[in-house]
Amino acid sequence: MKDLVEQYTKTRKTLEESKVGATEKDISIINEMISDINYALEWMRTAKEPGAIRGIERRAAYQRNTAVNPLLMQKYLRSAETLYEWDDKPKENVITEWERIKLEDALSTLTENEREIYIMFKGNCLSMDKISKLMKVSKGTIQKSIQRSDVKIARQLEGSLFCMI
Repeated sequence: MKDLVEQYTKTRKTLEESKVGATEKDISIINEMISDINYALEWMRTAKEPGAIRGIERRAAYQRNTAVNPLLMQKYLRSAETLYEWDDKPKENVITEWERIKLEDALSTLTENEREIYIMFKGNCLSMDKISKLMKVSKGTIQKSIQRSDVKIARQLEGSLFCMI
């Protein structure tokens, strides 16, 4: 990478020197080339896109955190007794008793409606659109319910003795 930065720097210097004695049209093209090189150099030095307000490593909290492991949630759904009419998959014992207790503790703060939506979304991997049609509510309602559920579960995970271990 250092070699590439060095080459770009030399090219920029050469372009600066070539502006002397060039026509106005050529100077305009050379300035655009210098601008492109400066952009690339900035990206190489900082490892971030120049001008980007927020790098990918600084995501918003809702993009970064998942309250419950989705794979564990799917296992829970497959091993729990059928509570909902939309849950027609065969049951199997794929989750330990301790994992089941921790998940039930985390889900205990949710209302019955929030719990059903959360299990549909995280455990059964249904789309928000499909859930909204099943529940006969708007997609925005489903989205807001999932966001609230994530917040409630995150709070429960921070304070629960079962979830800390």
